[in-house]
Amino acid sequence: MPLLVVGCNHLRAPLDVLERLAVPADDLPKALRGVLALEHVTEAVIVSTCNRVEVYAHVTRFHPGLQEVRGWLAERGDVHPQDLDEVQYSFHEDHAAAHLFAVAGGLDSMVIGERQIAGQVKQAMEVAREEGAARRVLQRVFRQAVSVGRRVRRESRIGEGASSMVDVGLAVADERRGRPLAGANVTVLGAGELGALTARRVADLGAGHVTVWNRSRDKAERLAARLEGRVPHHVELELAAALSGAEVVVCTTGASQPILDRELVERHLVHGRTEVAPGAQDAAAATTATAITAATATTAGTPGVTAVLLALGVPRNVEPGCGSLPGIELIDVTDVRDVADREHADALLAEARVILDEEVARFRAWNRAADVEPTIRALRGQAEGVRLAELDRLRGKLASLDEDQRAAVDALTRGIVNTLLHPPTVRLKELADLGGAEPGIELLHELFDLPESGS
Repeated sequence: MPLLVVGCNHLRAPLDVLERLAVPADDLPKALRGVLALEHVTEAVIVSTCNRVEVYAHVTRFHPGLQEVRGWLAERGDVHPQDLDEVQYSFHEDHAAAHLFAVAGGLDSMVIGERQIAGQVKQAMEVAREEGAARRVLQRVFRQAVSVGRRVRRESRIGEGASSMVDVGLAVADERRGRPLAGANVTVLGAGELGALTARRVADLGAGHVTVWNRSRDKAERLAARLEGRVPHHVELELAAALSGAEVVVCTTGASQPILDRELVERHLVHGRTEVAPGAQDAAAATTATAITAATATTAGTPGVTAVLLALGVPRNVEPGCGSLPGIELIDVTDVRDVADREHADALLAEARVILDEEVARFRAWNRAADVEPTIRALRGQAEGVRLAELDRLRGKLASLDEDQRAAVDALTRGIVNTLLHPPTVRLKELADLGGAEPGIELLHELFDLPESGS
């Protein structure tokens, strides 16, 4: 069962490469169809987050399938294959499963132990399943990966105090502004999973007012409803209005192109600083927001910062030029990567890897069993065909039997077949557990003239 993964992540690839390879949610169905169109690929799942772009594939032949997936990834990012080879990685069979389990458990994240990736892995599998791209093999390994993620967080200390990219990004924003988020006007752009996490965190940190903007109004309203009773908030339909009065703008959309350009930011965050976020509750709130804005420009931190743009999406949804505008501080995934806390990660990773080793052993056993299942199925199918054919041949001689007697004959012949096939079935499975089933598979095919497909 050739299983492989080809990908790039934050540990090896620069942000601009990840941006070129990224597969936004809207493009995912088309991208999956593109991978499935490759000659040797039978199943595919694409995991594309701000930290990684990975293609998991079940292939008919490993080496040709690997080259096809590598070529597809290079073509998607318009990157020369040799240049991509320098930053990409690939794993096969057990190592591919182990890598996926580490990803789902947060061991391979920018912020060790972060929880968001588990949901992203599950969502990637669900989309692939809906598109018909993930079937028996990849659904099985991805379901186990989601379970592994839960187990790692439940049975190891890796989740203790584990933050997310959002937490780290907001901490960097505090540092750049020179004051905590409490009391600030915050705008969240995007109402997906990352946007929801951001909204919860800014509410926990005591934001003064939260504005939610999303291309889909219904989705924005559902996110805003989660803030009910926690922090003053409203939904803004116009992007320009959503920026007005904001001191911190967190961009979490899955758009393939920047939604904040230099002109928009300059007009509404540089020249429009006296405006207060729409939906402020009263004049006192407006006065407070204005005071916060004025204070921000003079506190410690980066001098003169009046607004922070925190761009957490990949591809980046904020034009890089926005960071050169007066009073605007731009923070992107690269900045978050530079300050992600990995203290005492080694001990925590060691604990989690014990769990991963156990789960990989489970996958290996299932994988080996899956290798012999077609042969066992073919052998039993052939024997059943012989049994039924013999009963049909003797139908005339058995015609005098009553219903109970015919049932007894049927049970007797079925029992004989099962008894005869039990030893080779058990032995083949034992060989699979030991990793040496191939000779047995070949022998059964030769002795019983089984079809090569195992069907």
